[in-house]
Amino acid sequence: MSDMVAKMAASGSGPDRQGEPEDGSGLRGGRVLAVAAAIVALIYGGTFAWLLLSDSRLAGEPVARLALAAPEEPSAPATPEPDAPAETAIDPLDAPADPQTTLEDGSAPTDEELALLDAARNLDLDAEQDVSGEVRITGAETLGAPETTPAPAAPVIRLAPAPDPALVEATAEGPLPRIARDGRRPSQVYARPVPPGTQAQRRIAIIVSGMGISESATAHAIETLPPEVTLSFAPYGARLQEWIDKAREAGHEVLLELPMEPFGYPQNDPGPHTLLTGGNTAENISRLEWLMSRFTGYAGVMNYQGARFTASSTALKPVLAALGARGLLYVDNGASARSLAPAMSREAGMPAVQATRIIDPVQSPEVIANALDMLQQVSAESGVAVGVASGFPVTVDALAQWATKLKDEGYVLVPATAAAE
Repeated sequence: MSDMVAKMAASGSGPDRQGEPEDGSGLRGGRVLAVAAAIVALIYGGTFAWLLLSDSRLAGEPVARLALAAPEEPSAPATPEPDAPAETAIDPLDAPADPQTTLEDGSAPTDEELALLDAARNLDLDAEQDVSGEVRITGAETLGAPETTPAPAAPVIRLAPAPDPALVEATAEGPLPRIARDGRRPSQVYARPVPPGTQAQRRIAIIVSGMGISESATAHAIETLPPEVTLSFAPYGARLQEWIDKAREAGHEVLLELPMEPFGYPQNDPGPHTLLTGGNTAENISRLEWLMSRFTGYAGVMNYQGARFTASSTALKPVLAALGARGLLYVDNGASARSLAPAMSREAGMPAVQATRIIDPVQSPEVIANALDMLQQVSAESGVAVGVASGFPVTVDALAQWATKLKDEGYVLVPATAAAE
């Protein structure tokens, strides 16, 4: 028996190894399966542990990772060579728009402010005109050009106080102008003087009408226009005497506008107390006196509309006679080619002015610019030209800018009274 057992042990057979191949491949296969099972268990166990312990909100989502380079340390500015020319400074208006530009308070400029700066850089300016100091944006002072020393202002011409008691007639309607006992006339006393030595040729007079109706427009004209510009006030405004005083204090001589009958009346109505061709002389004189009593200090009058009235010698003659007897200047606004007023005024022995053209029949910068060019041409040919404009801000601003160039172009701005014949 013992010999049999020994043989069985030696041959690898026996009850525990029944069914195994004699070459031992079964044992190796079992080991491989055990190793594989252990690997799978490790993988699943590790994954489960990672899910439990991880707190990433991007788990399961694709993630792109970027490597950011550290900012370079600013290098010290290079010291220029002794003989090297210094760099030319760049004017802020010539420099390209920089979206990183900051304002004085440290904030970034708005899109509107950047757009204004771009527009300023693209202005079509005359080569000799430097307006960089005029470009200002509220809140963006650091973007403008450096301040420059302003040119010395011209001597201020003070106008005589108004009213002059000697030139006032008290009436039930109010104060009316009159010729003083010593012969002084309102057309002279209330006129803006022309400085001695002013050139006699290439003179241009500008009259801005419609003053006193809009307070903001009136204030803008008084503050913006050169003092040589004459201001014409409508008789229907509020606080007219206050505006007259402010205008004269700023150096402007003033006129009174007289509403006169136009074609198409009454559908086209200039307002109350209009002088009418159908009215008798007494009625028109009564209306005229009401209009003249609205304020004092005016050197003359100018028609408002009135194409029909100024074409009627019968209606016009007594009105001109009354104006001449009170020492006033008559200005024809030039709107009607049929007007008899300039010729009849001269025949009556009173000073008169006839406007050359209306400057702004349309509120267009191009139309205004062309009209001003025509005035300069007429002035160069005949010695004097007179333009009449409305008090709209766009016209006032255009006139103020245009006036700054007149002297350099050989022209001189004078008040309307200086153009009287």
